[in-house]
Amino acid sequence: MANAPATGVTFTLDVEDYAVPHTEPRAPKITREIVAFLAERDVRGTFFVVGALAAEHPDLVRDIAAAGHEVGLHAYRHDPLPDVAPDAFRSDIDRGKKLLEDLTGAPVVGFRAPMFSLVEASVWATDVLAEAGFAYSSSVLPARSPLYGWPGQPRVPYRWPSGVIELPCPIATMGPIANPYLGGVYFRVLPWRAVEYGLGHAGPGEALWTYCHPYDFDPDEPFTRRPGLGLAKSRLLWLNRRGMYDRIARLLAKGAAAPLAERVPSFGSV
Repeated sequence: MANAPATGVTFTLDVEDYAVPHTEPRAPKITREIVAFLAERDVRGTFFVVGALAAEHPDLVRDIAAAGHEVGLHAYRHDPLPDVAPDAFRSDIDRGKKLLEDLTGAPVVGFRAPMFSLVEASVWATDVLAEAGFAYSSSVLPARSPLYGWPGQPRVPYRWPSGVIELPCPIATMGPIANPYLGGVYFRVLPWRAVEYGLGHAGPGEALWTYCHPYDFDPDEPFTRRPGLGLAKSRLLWLNRRGMYDRIARLLAKGAAAPLAERVPSFGSV
């Protein structure tokens, strides 16, 4: 188990394009706005970029790195790990890692699985990540989830048998309920006191980080019912986007931690 203190929160962004098919991509523009927002506050974070998006928008990746942020891989395509064959996964992360390293001129050592889909059925991926040269993953949600979760996994950083260090998604527990509270829909819709409760009850060994997406900061995107989602879930994707910048600013004012790769050495004894 880790002994590092849970001081400060690292800002992380999953750079993916969740636009409605056949519409103009919005993620590059919003991501650049987020980079500017962080620069105003002298905050550096970790941007996990989908490889296919990086191939289409190489200048965006260069701009992220030039602003001092860590660039990690968010898979080559935004497909959950249980749906990907191991050989295809190996090929894709090698391709994505090389692309990002060529664009940034820096090693890419961090990986985040789409939708936190590193679960028991896809734990084989941790061996592949080690073989590809990744030092850490932030891909496990240690609670039940409507998508992917792995209840019972540690909430503090731990090391896989392959040597890769896992930085699990921060969650808060209140009675029988355990949910993420620093990212996505949860961070946008939870009362602020719930966020403060989570921070106040974080264990001394937790690695705290946000997880956000460009669309979380995009209130001007026209509402559209998403394919495969009901009306209620589609509306959740839009709810409270207008307040996202203020919420993130309020959170980071409590203490912004370094990019995840810079924090990993403090968890090296796990």
